[in-house]
Amino acid sequence: MKPWLASLLIAIAATGAVLASLGPLGDGPGVTCDELYHVGLMGKPLVAAVRHQGIGFFTPENVRRNFVWPEGGPPVQAPLGHWILGLTHHLFDPSPDNPAVISIAAERFAPALAFGLLVFLVGHWTWRRAGPLAGMVAGASVALMPRVFAHAHFAALDMMTTTACAGALFALTWAARTDDVRSCPGARHTWIRFALAGIVWGMAMLIRLHGVTLLPPVALWLLWRSGVFRFLRHASQSSAASAPFHPSWPLVWFSAGVITLMLGWPWLWLNPVENLWRYVASGSVRQAVHVFYLGQVWADHQTPWHYPILMFVWTVPLGFLLLGLCGVTSRLQSIRREGTGGGACVNGDFALVALVGGFWLVVFAWPGIPVYDGVRLLLLVFPLAAVFAGLGAAWLAELAVVERVPRQIRIGLIGLLVLSQAAGVVLYHPYQLSYYNLLAGGLPGAERLGLEVTYWGDAVGEPLLAEAAREAPGQPVLFGPNLAPFQAPAVQMVSPSLAATETILVGWDASRPETAAGCRYGVVYRRRADLTSLDWLVEDGAVVSERRCRGVWVARLVRLPRRVPPRRMEPND
Repeated sequence: MKPWLASLLIAIAATGAVLASLGPLGDGPGVTCDELYHVGLMGKPLVAAVRHQGIGFFTPENVRRNFVWPEGGPPVQAPLGHWILGLTHHLFDPSPDNPAVISIAAERFAPALAFGLLVFLVGHWTWRRAGPLAGMVAGASVALMPRVFAHAHFAALDMMTTTACAGALFALTWAARTDDVRSCPGARHTWIRFALAGIVWGMAMLIRLHGVTLLPPVALWLLWRSGVFRFLRHASQSSAASAPFHPSWPLVWFSAGVITLMLGWPWLWLNPVENLWRYVASGSVRQAVHVFYLGQVWADHQTPWHYPILMFVWTVPLGFLLLGLCGVTSRLQSIRREGTGGGACVNGDFALVALVGGFWLVVFAWPGIPVYDGVRLLLLVFPLAAVFAGLGAAWLAELAVVERVPRQIRIGLIGLLVLSQAAGVVLYHPYQLSYYNLLAGGLPGAERLGLEVTYWGDAVGEPLLAEAAREAPGQPVLFGPNLAPFQAPAVQMVSPSLAATETILVGWDASRPETAAGCRYGVVYRRRADLTSLDWLVEDGAVVSERRCRGVWVARLVRLPRRVPPRRMEPND
């Protein structure tokens, strides 16, 4: 079977599994905090603006209107992800001119398709470099990582960012393959390939700021491939100095990426230098997000350095972690035998994957760098780890050959190991964002360790909202934690049960406890970092119904206690 066909079949199966549980009205995850923002406030208005303005969309006045940087608000996101979400939503939008009509299920098609593309890219890329077994295991590993599978359901930028960044890395290694370079009649074809790889990188930057962070490790890798470090003894023997590598190719890649970013974002045209700098610096220009970690609440820029590392270790299925360690071992052995340049350029490709994954972990572990919401910001590391899981499976199969283990047994044992990792996806459904592996003791162990059991609002599904509507028809129901002004309206918008009974969700505001006035019931999800202002409800409220995952409650319908919640003191009080 051809590599692309096998990888495609795995990707189709993975995408189908996501599509089967896509909507929030059935057994799929509930509406997350950011989905209305990305689609209702950004994606749909962009599509509507183009429909009504036509070519006038690109005039300076309309650019300022369409690409808003709200003073004191969240930083502007690059537009490509919002374009994709908006266009996907538009295909199924019953009221394209009504901004109040949002279909969560429709907008979630975009991340589901991005997930399928990611599975295909990881499987196909690994297959071409390490064989069919490595490729199939790598693709299956991505598909069966619960946290990655979960993000395939949410109309946010995380899955598209991950896919675009992985695609940028894979495209660059394709452009820099020395065996392909030698087969070309001239360097012109290679310049084209580096330009195409740069365009993919530019698209990653057009989705999210994370694309920019690829530049340091990629630049280091390109310098090494170009032979800049050949003065080192080891490099002179095994580096890419022996391979044809024109010094202009990295410049072509960089230029194509920057040009793509500039052309794809009209807001940059107004003041290219200043606005580009504002975009790069925007990661620190926002309100702090709270993180619950090891039993303590932290500001996102104050989390301990080991937070991203341990969260990654705790949220990748244990079997894939072990296969990944085997894969790293196999590559180190191969590098000692063959080096990383010339005919051993495959090792150089895997070196880039390891370099980028390690760099991301180091960046988010760096003091002062904001990191929050579990592993959401470092999701790219997961498919890169899957690549090494595939290598580990192939390495174990080779060892079994040496030990004269029959082929059927080798393949069967590896297949059983991979399929057993699907337990996390199945057993945690639809709360895969709450997944922790055996090293953390599963979700119950994570709860005891003082980790966040859920954080994004996905635990509040339609069945729980339907119960709230039955208990309090036509009445206000308190909702919390309400992380943004648009979160409660987003949940309200997509719930047919609330609409049918004219039940209204009231978002909890800790600075205004009167928001609970008139409410007899409350819907609360267990984001422990932001439950401190709701302790009166969680501790004293009577539980009417709750949703549990692996024995741990993640969301509840609660009858409000009689006592009035105290007003939370704010910094300016």
